Amino acid sequence: MLADAHRYRISTKNFIKIGQAVSEEYGNENFDKRILYIRCSNSAITTPAERIGVMTNEKNSLLKNGSKRNLCRVDSKNSTYFVKMIILTGKNLGERHKDLNAKVKEAREKRVDFDELKRTPEQSDVDKLFKIALASKYINIDYIVEVLKCGDPLYISKALKCVWMYDDKYAHIINPDNLQNNIIPFMSTKMKKKMLTAVSMHVRNESRAAEFYNYCMNIGCPNIAYKFLYFTSENFKLKIIEDPLKQSAMLPTFHENGVNVKHFIGSSFILADVFLSNLNVTTRNEMLSTLSYLYTFSEDKYLNLLEKYTDLTYSYGIKRFLTLRISKSIMKKHKDRVLKTPKMYVSILNANAIVKYSTVEDAKIYAIAFFPDNINEFWRNKNYLNEHKYFLDKITTGKFQFIKEMFTSKFPGEEFEMSLRFYQNRCYEIMTAAERETWALQQIASEKEILGKGQDYQWYKFINFEKAFKEMKKLVLITPNRTKRADMMLILIESAKNQRELETLLKHFYERHVNEQKYVKENFLDKVMNYFNVYEFDTGCWEALNIMFHNLEVYSSTEYISKSEYRIIALIYHIIHNIEIPDALRNNIASRMQFYSLKQNTDKLTKEQTEKVFQYLFNLYMDKIREFENVPYNDDVKGDLRKYIFNILDLLDQYEKTKENIPELVNHFMKLDWSEFEFHKFIKISTNAPPLNLLHDLKSDSKLLIERLPLVRKKMNESYTYNISTVLKKLRIYFSQDVAKECLRFFNSLLDEEKLWHREAQAVVHALFQLGDENFKVDLMKKFAPKEATINHSEIDEKLLRIQMAICSHVLYSRPPVPLECIFMYLKGDYVPFCLPMFNALLSDLPLPLCINFVENLLDKPVSIQKHGIRLAFQCFNTETFNTVILRAWKKTKNVSLRDVIFDALYNKISTSESGQEALFETLKSIILTLKHDDDDAIFNLITSCKLPEHFAMESIMMAWKVVSQFPPKLTNLNRMRDLVICFTNNIDKIRPDIVYEIVDTFIASVFRPDEEDAKGKLSSEAISLISSKWSLTAIFIVHLNNDDLDKKIELTKLILMKCFKPHKAENKHILIETGMRFKSQLEDASYSQTPSRFGNINRVMQAVIQTLQDVFTTEEIYLQIWELQLGIVARKAIQSAGIIYENAAHDFGRELGNLVKEYVDKELFFNSFLLRIHDLLITKITNVTSILNLNNTDNFYVKLCRELLTFEMIETYWLALYLLPCYSSDVPPQVDRNDYVYITNKLYNLNNKELRFYMFDKLAGPGKDLILN
Repeated sequence: MLADAHRYRISTKNFIKIGQAVSEEYGNENFDKRILYIRCSNSAITTPAERIGVMTNEKNSLLKNGSKRNLCRVDSKNSTYFVKMIILTGKNLGERHKDLNAKVKEAREKRVDFDELKRTPEQSDVDKLFKIALASKYINIDYIVEVLKCGDPLYISKALKCVWMYDDKYAHIINPDNLQNNIIPFMSTKMKKKMLTAVSMHVRNESRAAEFYNYCMNIGCPNIAYKFLYFTSENFKLKIIEDPLKQSAMLPTFHENGVNVKHFIGSSFILADVFLSNLNVTTRNEMLSTLSYLYTFSEDKYLNLLEKYTDLTYSYGIKRFLTLRISKSIMKKHKDRVLKTPKMYVSILNANAIVKYSTVEDAKIYAIAFFPDNINEFWRNKNYLNEHKYFLDKITTGKFQFIKEMFTSKFPGEEFEMSLRFYQNRCYEIMTAAERETWALQQIASEKEILGKGQDYQWYKFINFEKAFKEMKKLVLITPNRTKRADMMLILIESAKNQRELETLLKHFYERHVNEQKYVKENFLDKVMNYFNVYEFDTGCWEALNIMFHNLEVYSSTEYISKSEYRIIALIYHIIHNIEIPDALRNNIASRMQFYSLKQNTDKLTKEQTEKVFQYLFNLYMDKIREFENVPYNDDVKGDLRKYIFNILDLLDQYEKTKENIPELVNHFMKLDWSEFEFHKFIKISTNAPPLNLLHDLKSDSKLLIERLPLVRKKMNESYTYNISTVLKKLRIYFSQDVAKECLRFFNSLLDEEKLWHREAQAVVHALFQLGDENFKVDLMKKFAPKEATINHSEIDEKLLRIQMAICSHVLYSRPPVPLECIFMYLKGDYVPFCLPMFNALLSDLPLPLCINFVENLLDKPVSIQKHGIRLAFQCFNTETFNTVILRAWKKTKNVSLRDVIFDALYNKISTSESGQEALFETLKSIILTLKHDDDDAIFNLITSCKLPEHFAMESIMMAWKVVSQFPPKLTNLNRMRDLVICFTNNIDKIRPDIVYEIVDTFIASVFRPDEEDAKGKLSSEAISLISSKWSLTAIFIVHLNNDDLDKKIELTKLILMKCFKPHKAENKHILIETGMRFKSQLEDASYSQTPSRFGNINRVMQAVIQTLQDVFTTEEIYLQIWELQLGIVARKAIQSAGIIYENAAHDFGRELGNLVKEYVDKELFFNSFLLRIHDLLITKITNVTSILNLNNTDNFYVKLCRELLTFEMIETYWLALYLLPCYSSDVPPQVDRNDYVYITNKLYNLNNKELRFYMFDKLAGPGKDLILN
């Protein structure tokens, strides 16, 4: 005591007085006379009086706050102190942050003994944050590690901000092995990922980054692993991307949170090269765009990459992906590269840069490079001239002649400007006016009428007005059709190029066509206004137009005319040209106005002209309103006055004026009739109150937040439930002794309200779990804990149920977590569904030891809860523990639902895990072997889904078959066996052959038993489906051939067919023959699912099938069946010999088919009456060929095949070729070889066979159409 008094130079007497006062308040047993709370630095207190005052004030503060914990030891010997509770006093969040930081700084400067401080229990979050911050200042790694293991997300997050601990100096602590063994086992899943993310932001050592990358990939956190990958060595990155699967997995194209390519590649052109080489060609252009920043590191190296990897094959990949800046640089510095490979560069550079830095000669080089090889490509919808207009426009002189020369050179004999396509694609825009006129006159003189019969008058729009006007007048006189006459006059509008010519046309139209129907005159004027700016007309041209307006009653007093816009046009012209406005027009405009149309028309004017029109109308409406100024405001005048006021408001609104522009008189009248005008959009005032921003209030002044609590109450039921969560967290940390308590009292009081609706209950409980301490939350959960597991909705208090539901779904937001025993009060019966959000959240948020404890408790609960525990067990238990728990649960339970959950969770765990799969699969095998026939179908469906790694999936299917095949033959089990057989069929190349042999042998032995044959008529649909699937398996098994089992499978095939075709019982003969024929077709169809390398052996099997058929049946009985099998052999030969060149396949198919036909002809077994049936079989086989070879151009395949057939020079092959030849209505499409097609049609046409020629015309031409012979 004396030492303490001496330290502060205070008399012992006064020091004891303060101590006694504190002791009397809190009791002697809780008071150590050496302990006092000193809030300020003694260095700022200079006199004993000040020191007494400060200490007296501090005493009063202690008494006022009523907390016996607000104490700090003062020790003069060690010159250290430690805080038992930090009190923050700032009025807002920012000040409290500063207050805490100041206290940390002060303690650091005072060199507070941290070991002594650490032993002091924390009484609030601020106390702990204070220690963490001070430990960071002291570089106390041991304490920071302790915090990382504490489990509290707030404290861990604060500790992770100690950036110094990521330095290489502490690599013995921050490394994957140490973290995995000594820190992560104490962390929650969420904090583990947060810690690894924090490490990735600071570790820059290449070897350490590589270790963390491998670690994160192993534990299934690829997105965090990629953050480490950025800082690994170039060689390490190369090893990663050398594996295409690893590279594709990290691409953002396929994974939203994939690797950031810029960070990954950095400035390494070696990496960029390898990375691009592994990419699919369809995505390379996009990646080159991403890597365009490399241009700044080395222009030549980036351009080398560009030239190497830019792909122009896919139309959607050709995007101008280089920026304007880079494009300009390339055009200025590397134009030699552009001119060397213009097609590539011009496709990807910015078009504006290309135009700006290219000469006329450059543009010609581009034009030649892009000129298409196919004439249809030139004329397609987005034709060559339109697509490349931007650089073709650089050719200002002789453009048409230049392009024509390219066209005629590339496509000799094809029409250019004289073709219809030239006109349809508006290619005439490349011509000068003189060239267009010459071209149009040539078209008229040619009399080809390519625009249609009697449509040559349309060419006059390209001819000078004087000549066109003269000729068109003659045509109009001799044209009886009124519509065509009107169209001719419209064409002349396009020919007119100035006001004098238009004036002449308008006068002529009025003189000769004024009596036409009204719509004709309106269409004519509409086109005039589209081609000319009416407001620029001089007097002569305006008068010629105005006389038409008079004719159309624009100036009449009639309220309605079909083209009211004409009145607006006339009004505007009069106003801007200072022409007196007729009274009728002014009155019409005053009464009714289409303001949107007015705005559209005035947008064509200058700013001064627009203001002139606005001012005129404004004055017009105000004059009308002033007429009512001294008139009593009653119902007699309201109608007219409202109309003018609305006009004023609409006018102001259209021209974006402000409310200040409303005249006082208008405001006066609106106030008298406010209900009529208050919702007009020009004056409507938003009634929405500004949204609550409690966080902003907390940052300004915490008192504001308290004042707004009643408003929070009002907003609770308006989807306002959760967006105060951030504020609540801040209150809990930095305002725990004042504002947080006030808010806690407020929200707690809401529970006592008579009515508490769902959203309100959710919001209140959420707030209580955020703000309350552990005792408060435990009391809350005990108070509302359900007494019964069943909810009796007819008797339970609805408010109580809402609170219970809110607790179930929001207890997960508690920090720290509430004791597990409190959670289990609600985990029962009908309340479990309300707790569903809790399970995954607690798994993510609970520290691992606590999480394991939670799951273990769940596994001891009833089934409805236990199944949730099993799902969670997969994620928090290690493999050994998990296997033990799962097997015990599986063997213990007979509940079908729980067994389904166990199997599903285990199966998915194996399919998604990258480590421990072998051990987990051993458990799965044990479970499969103990499956029961009454287990849920979902288990068997999961087995046949084959989602496991391939070797596991196949083994699980084979094991399941052993089990399921022993089940009782109930309908459900028959379906399960069928699904497994289908699975065998679809994976025949992956299943052990001995397993399939056993199934097939058993099936063949049983299906032909006499008792089985007799029972077939009584089989269920499920049994029939199972038998059908076994036949399919047998067929696919036979054609899945290897050289070593060919003979065995041929014998098996013969055996099956002979059992079908020569049965023991005569009464089942027809059914078995049908079965054999169906099996024969199954073999044929199944053969195409095999790789072409097996087709040689398959053809030997099919030859054996043919021989068996011929041994049993006469040729008359099986004529088409033999054809089908022979054509199948032809198809497989064509596929096998073709490789990837479709022309080889077509030629080989045609040659083999021709030989087959010749063979039948030589044997006198080819009959024309079967041609159509043979054609149908051929179509099927050709479809198989083109599908297997991925041939999209099937028409050309047919043409090549037909040409090959013609080489046999037999009438039979001619007929087959004609049957197979594609039919075209006009011309051969570009994807088909025209020379081959014309050769075929000429060859067939020139044959001396009338029947063939008749059929040829019927198929390929028709009445009035010509054959394509040249």
